[in-house]
Amino acid sequence: MTSDIFSKAFHVVKDSPFITLYFVLYLIILFLIIPVMLAGGNIFLRSILSVLSLLLTCAFMAGWFGMIKTAVITYKKDKTPEEKLEEAVRLKNNFFCSVSNYILPVILGFVVFVALLYLHSYLSDILFGKIDNVLEDISKYSNNQEAFKTYLLTLPESVWSTIIKKVTFSYVICSFITMAYLFFAASLYLNKKCTLNPIYAVGGAAKTMFQKFFETVIIFIFLIVLNFVLMSLQAFYIDNVVISFVTMILRIYFAAYIIVLIFDLYEQNQKDLPSDCCDRADCIRKDDLSD
Repeated sequence: MTSDIFSKAFHVVKDSPFITLYFVLYLIILFLIIPVMLAGGNIFLRSILSVLSLLLTCAFMAGWFGMIKTAVITYKKDKTPEEKLEEAVRLKNNFFCSVSNYILPVILGFVVFVALLYLHSYLSDILFGKIDNVLEDISKYSNNQEAFKTYLLTLPESVWSTIIKKVTFSYVICSFITMAYLFFAASLYLNKKCTLNPIYAVGGAAKTMFQKFFETVIIFIFLIVLNFVLMSLQAFYIDNVVISFVTMILRIYFAAYIIVLIFDLYEQNQKDLPSDCCDRADCIRKDDLSD
């Protein structure tokens, strides 16, 4: 991975303000829904709002990834004002077109991701045993710090050994699954076969992870470390409105930057993209890019 990739991702985000603007609009809508969902006493209403929030997230991701794909493929260093206007219109149109084309594959990809997490939890219970009773007891003492400390000190060594093994196993497996899924969206939107099959995209993402393992690990560590720093900074200065606001903006730009970086890295391995991807409206013809 060269510094040019990091630089290009930065300029793509900087020169394509609609990428971050749509992300901000999505977060605003989500922040309006969540308080209502948490405050509602009606379980049926909360369930409906939860499903709507999930569908909203999948719909946004479907459109947002389409915008990022377009921005990465059509990127040019020096753009005239007319080209910037054309790009803004293209990204806006591509967002809504991508929602209709990709929302189902995105939902199915999310289902596969959740299924893998549940599978890892099931395997953990088989390999190391269950600790459900410990988790229930911990939840009982969560509001009493002294009782919580006392309970932890009374746990036998065998239980601690099981907890350590399960935590280590979960950390390793979840990290592996996350790294494999880093390229899922890019694999779905930029695969050579131009297929909408989410299983094919998962396979392509895993293959890319192994082919670009060093770069994947760097991105994964970069993602964890910088996100932790920004979250800690926001939590530490939670009473400072200015710092909290700046940190929130940085986290939004960082999220967009990471996705663009992943798309660009994946696109480097897809030099033979077909000029006509199944005649889908959101696909970009190479003939158009050369104009």
